[in-house]
Amino acid sequence: MKTLRILGLLAIVALVLSGCPAAVPQVVEKEVVKEVPVEVVVTATPAPLVAGANTGKVFVMGPFRAEEETAFNNVIKVFEEQNPDIDVIYMGTAEFETLITVRVEAGDPPDIAAFPQPGAVAKFAREGRLVPLWPEALEVYDEQYTPAWKELSSVDGVPYGMFHRVNAKGWVWYNKPAFEAGGYKVPTTWDELMALTEELKATGIAPWCDGIESGAATGWKGTDWIENLLLRTQPVEVYDKWVTHEIKFDSPEVRKAWEILEGLWMDPELFYGGPQTIALTDFKVPPTWMFGDNRTCWLHMQGSFVTNFFPSDVQANLDEMVGVFMLPPIDPALPFTLEVGGDQYVVFKGKERPEVKKFIEFLGTPASVEPWARQGGSLFPHVKQDLTWYPTELERTMAEAITKATAARFDGSDMMASELNLAFWKGVTDWVSGARTLDEAIADIDAAVK
Repeated sequence: MKTLRILGLLAIVALVLSGCPAAVPQVVEKEVVKEVPVEVVVTATPAPLVAGANTGKVFVMGPFRAEEETAFNNVIKVFEEQNPDIDVIYMGTAEFETLITVRVEAGDPPDIAAFPQPGAVAKFAREGRLVPLWPEALEVYDEQYTPAWKELSSVDGVPYGMFHRVNAKGWVWYNKPAFEAGGYKVPTTWDELMALTEELKATGIAPWCDGIESGAATGWKGTDWIENLLLRTQPVEVYDKWVTHEIKFDSPEVRKAWEILEGLWMDPELFYGGPQTIALTDFKVPPTWMFGDNRTCWLHMQGSFVTNFFPSDVQANLDEMVGVFMLPPIDPALPFTLEVGGDQYVVFKGKERPEVKKFIEFLGTPASVEPWARQGGSLFPHVKQDLTWYPTELERTMAEAITKATAARFDGSDMMASELNLAFWKGVTDWVSGARTLDEAIADIDAAVK
């Protein structure tokens, strides 16, 4: 997901998740050939590099470290208590994306890998390196998830990954005490949201605020808007074809999303400071504008990690200070579709032993959710989980929305070819800054794909 990519670039730790990393372009002034050893960071639970095929042991590799690794080890502990004859050994590494490729190419994959990147799962599946989910695992999907998640786990129609921790974008955040004092109601439809926006204009405080500056990755925040608006105005089939550029940006379907955003962003009475402020403001700053004696806006659209950017006094009392709702549907005829990311656990070919399968099936059950959910900071899609496990009302609200999604899609720009993704970022930035018209920006993005 672009969230994790950007937060990694800025050295910000997300509160909840983020999604999957992607490369940020770098300027190379001189080509240097240098051998750099890959550092394998093994944290709380060491694991041997060679997984082997020892019955009764399951070797899992993933990117979780620090508090995330502690939480995952608590999940493992529950499984081992239920299955005392099985020992699950987890290895967390900061170099997961590199090391998993090296080990697979060397013929030494772990039994299971936890992938935050859907592209990597698709690549290994198409190369014949992964085991498709078996009947018992598919039954778990049918019992514990909405159909959207099994669909997302599929490559060319075949399910491979068991989702566990997940995240969603498109949340609208607000100052809860001020909102309630004003007597405002959380909107459930797009018309209600627009009516609320007009009502908030009369307060003398801007209804919305936003910022898309993010260093070399400036513009990604704007792509989140387009993706969420497209999912609320078009069938998922259109979204899928747009991601692969079978449907161009210069199409009526995609233009509609841009035009809706144009009606919001380009109105200086709706967004604090108008287009130039949006273009020049670091994406971490607008969340702070909703709080304090001199607050300048009411609403802000951002992923769940935004809580990390709130003022410290707000972070210390999130449930009392912060409210959240999902960006409402626009076309009521379309299914409720979330833009999501998440960790998929896959089994490598030749590693499909009974104990390995049993652990994968366990990850699909609520028992695997409870220890991590109680720790806080993460969300899960299992429909039979107990929402009281989450320590905050905010988390319970978001987890409930995720479990009710009837359709879901990964972050669109993250799934695009790199040249199209970068052009998308730049096109959004050029447009809102006034450097290019909407027509010119859209044409520039489409032209990036030769």
